[in-house]
Amino acid sequence: MNRTKEFVDSLFGGYEESAQLSDFKEELAGNLGDKIAGLIKGGLNEEEAFAKAAAELGDISVLADEISLKKKQEVLGEAYMNIRHYMNSKRVAAYVISGAVLVFGVVSAVIALFAQDAETEIGGWGLIENSRRFSAFFGVLLPFVSLSAAGFAWLGLTQELPALYPLPKKRALWYAAAVFFLTAGIILFPLTWFSTGTEYSLIGAMGILIPFVIPSVGLLAFLGLTEKDRLKPWMKLRHEAEMKKSREMFSDPLTSVRFGVFSGAIWAAAIGLFVLFGFITGFKYSWPVFLFAAAVQLLVQGLMMKNAKKGKEK
Repeated sequence: MNRTKEFVDSLFGGYEESAQLSDFKEELAGNLGDKIAGLIKGGLNEEEAFAKAAAELGDISVLADEISLKKKQEVLGEAYMNIRHYMNSKRVAAYVISGAVLVFGVVSAVIALFAQDAETEIGGWGLIENSRRFSAFFGVLLPFVSLSAAGFAWLGLTQELPALYPLPKKRALWYAAAVFFLTAGIILFPLTWFSTGTEYSLIGAMGILIPFVIPSVGLLAFLGLTEKDRLKPWMKLRHEAEMKKSREMFSDPLTSVRFGVFSGAIWAAAIGLFVLFGFITGFKYSWPVFLFAAAVQLLVQGLMMKNAKKGKEK
């Protein structure tokens, strides 16, 4: 019986212990013991019976890696997988306050947008209509969005998740500061552009990127590159399995060539559309085509992985 229990424990070595998991392993060990007893009655010796029953159960454990997250939730229990298990009332209140600050800022900015008198086009370098309205909009938006973004960043990084351990609070503060200055710089860019009202407005707006955006991006890059692994054991196993599938897919030369061709076509089309829309609507409005291209590439990669999996099953 001890051998059976040890074997079942080894199958779930990457999972955190919980009352639900302990009950499940106990039931599994009992079923395995019954299976071994039946095989012994069928004529096998104890060693052969254990090997046969363990091999069958081993196949089941491999298949368990393929089942959905919802099924794992049923196996491991609601307390382990549900995010509410890690949320106390103070943290929920902090999320609500950050959301309220964001909503208040957006609503106030919209009110400021329509409260200002429209300013006609000034001329010069194809300047923006209604610049007073937009400068008021971004000016009101600036403090609320920056503070709420920093708040959400700190709360999210210090929040324990079913798959991730929380980040230390001091390190999370550095992330929050970087997010604050990055968000402020992004909003200050159009604010400066609309407020200046001269042919040099774009140059002045780009100058805002130097003290705000560039240092914050550098800090985020440093923090990200020096970050320690926060994955929990069960998620590490799942991540390793997904990486193994990805390596197997791209180890096929034909699949790699196909993916390269599709990727090249997607990004060539994206660049063409960017230039086309840039001349039609202005380059500041055409950049979303690159986001669309990235989404399409991820979709193609997912479909190819799915097809490769089906091909192996056949």
